[in-house]
Amino acid sequence: MKSLYSKGLILVSLFCLVLISCSGGGGMSAGGGIDGTGIMSAGVVTAFGSVVVNGTEFDTSNAAIFINGEEIGVGDDAVLENLDIGMVVTVEGRTSKDGTRFTAERVVYSDNVVGPVESISNIDATTKEVVVLGQTVIVNVITKFKETTLDTLAPGDVIEVSGYLDDNRAIRATFLEKKGDITSILEYEVTGFVENLDANLKTFMINGLKVDYASIANNLSPGIPADDLFVEVEGQLAAGGEMRAAKIQLGDQFDGDDGNEFEIMGYVTEIISDTDIIEFKVGNQVVQVDPDIVDFVDGTPGDIMPGVKLEAEGSLEDGILMAWEVEFWKPDQIEVEGLLTSIVSATEFFIGIQKVQTNPDTVFEGGSRNDLKLGVRLEVKGVPVDLNHSVLMADKVSFETD
Repeated sequence: MKSLYSKGLILVSLFCLVLISCSGGGGMSAGGGIDGTGIMSAGVVTAFGSVVVNGTEFDTSNAAIFINGEEIGVGDDAVLENLDIGMVVTVEGRTSKDGTRFTAERVVYSDNVVGPVESISNIDATTKEVVVLGQTVIVNVITKFKETTLDTLAPGDVIEVSGYLDDNRAIRATFLEKKGDITSILEYEVTGFVENLDANLKTFMINGLKVDYASIANNLSPGIPADDLFVEVEGQLAAGGEMRAAKIQLGDQFDGDDGNEFEIMGYVTEIISDTDIIEFKVGNQVVQVDPDIVDFVDGTPGDIMPGVKLEAEGSLEDGILMAWEVEFWKPDQIEVEGLLTSIVSATEFFIGIQKVQTNPDTVFEGGSRNDLKLGVRLEVKGVPVDLNHSVLMADKVSFETD
C-alpha cells in the first residue's frame, strides 16, 4: 500500500530493467504551477522521464537541481545531465489538490564519498566490502554501477558512492561510479559524523578517516566541527593518509514545513524510544510511530530495530516525521511493477522482460497463483539472484487493481 500516490500510474519496473541493461535538505516554497500540499521524498532515483523516487513520479520541468550544495541548473535537461539511476536524492515539491500530480521544486543530491578504493574483500558471490577514505561501502545486487563493474573495481580507482548509511555507519551503495584513478583525481569528499574531535590539534575522525582542519580552522562557521555533527568535508590526502580539509560544511538536513507529506527510505540507525510511541532514526531523520494507528507493511512494530531497512511515510511536525505507514524491506530487495507478459510455469513468469520465480514461501496479496493471467498488473517484491537480475525471486506478489 502506498498512501502518497497511485502506484498503478508508476512503472517502478524501469529501475530493474535499467539495471539489467547497464540525503538532501533545504526549505520548500509554494509554486511550480501546482497547488496543494508540500511533499518531500528522500530515496533512490529509479526512473527518468521527469524523476521517480520511492515510486512517486515528479514533474521536474521547472525544478532547481542542486549537486553537493550548489545549484547547477533547472529542468529536465539538468536532471538527465547530472543525475543517474541509483543515486539517493531528496525531492521537494507540491502535490495537486486531487493528489494525482506531483511537481518538484528542488532536487537535491549529495554523494556519500568520493575517493580512492583502499581495499576490496568478498562477502559472498554477489556482495563485496569496499573501503574508500576509511569508509566501509557495501556493494551488491542493488548497486547501480557506472564506468565499472563489481568484478573490474580495483584498489586505486577513484569512485563516487551514493547510498544509505546503516546502523554501523557503513554505506549501503545504491550507486557507484568510477571517476578515474589516484593519478588523475586528487580532490576528494566524504560525508559523515564527527568523532574524536581534538580542538587543540584541529583533527577529528569520520569512521576510519582522520581529518586535519588546521589550515581552515579560522574560516569555519561557529560550531563546526563538533562531535556527532553530520558534516561534508572536501580536501586532499596527505602523505600519512589523513585528509587535509579545504572545506567543511554541515551535511544535508531535511527542512520541510509542518504538515508537509514526507517519505523516506533507509536504515534504522538508532532507537530513541520504544515505549508506547516508538521513536527512531532513519539515517539522520527522526521518525515517530504510534503502533495503534500506523499501517505496517511486511512487518510489525517489533521489527523496528537498528540495521533494519524500511520506508516511512507521514507528515512533518517540528522536523519529526510522524509516520502513518511503515514498509519493511530486506537489504537487497527491489520492487518491479507491470503487466504479466508471459507465463512459463506455475512458478515462473515474466513482467516485461524481467523473469520472476516464486516458491512455497512467496506471499500472494489480492489474489492467488491461480489468478496469474496474461495482462494482469502485478507488483513483485523480491531479491535478484545475481548481479544481472536474470531472475527475481519473489517474496511477495501483489495484484494491482488501481
